[in-house]
Amino acid sequence: MPAYYPVFLDLRGRRCVVIGGGAVGEEKVGRLVEFGADVVVYSPQVTPAVRALADEGALTWRRRGYRRGDLDGAFIAIVADTRDSRVNEEAAREADERSVPLNVNDVTRLCSWIAPAIVRNGDVIIAASTGGSSPALARKLREEMAGTSRTGSRYRAIEYGDLAPMLAEARAELSRRGIRLHPDHWQACITDDLVEMIRLGDAEGAREALMSNLMIGSGCDCPDGVCKMWEDLSPDDNAP
Repeated sequence: MPAYYPVFLDLRGRRCVVIGGGAVGEEKVGRLVEFGADVVVYSPQVTPAVRALADEGALTWRRRGYRRGDLDGAFIAIVADTRDSRVNEEAAREADERSVPLNVNDVTRLCSWIAPAIVRNGDVIIAASTGGSSPALARKLREEMAGTSRTGSRYRAIEYGDLAPMLAEARAELSRRGIRLHPDHWQACITDDLVEMIRLGDAEGAREALMSNLMIGSGCDCPDGVCKMWEDLSPDDNAP
């Protein structure tokens, strides 16, 4: 895993290309627009929120998929819709040829930059990254820093970094099995108990506990878009 150099970019008025206008694309686009980028979205279909931004003139929507040449003049680019591996690879090749920094969502090997989890209060921004190893841990760090974590914690946010290697391994294992879990289920499984086991030297026990809890989400009866394990948590469940 590469060691990414942290940096803050001035995106005002700069062409930023996003490939894909689904839920992930909507998240990426919203952040880019917030920071003043000149956003161009390539996607046959987009979410209502992205469409609304296009209608308002906040971004440009090209109603088609990616074609070679679309990264011409881009300051940065993001592949948000990664269902087509051919598109992922072709965009990565073009970005490399044009020296355009590229982020391919959840495909770290094709990324030349990683989008951090951020907390913002006015001009003050705090960013955290796991180097692409665990998006779930990045979300956990953001919520701990912002004070919005559902569970609370007796550990500092940075101490959750002890879980990064184990979470990366679990993510890879689930990917090999073709198992996709609700993001909230990941959050419900990242607990203080895991941090404590790692710190006590019981890495194997922590790994088994994590995988056992994660697998609950692969066969649960939760309604679409809902994780009952996460919803059932209270702010005091993980408190000292």
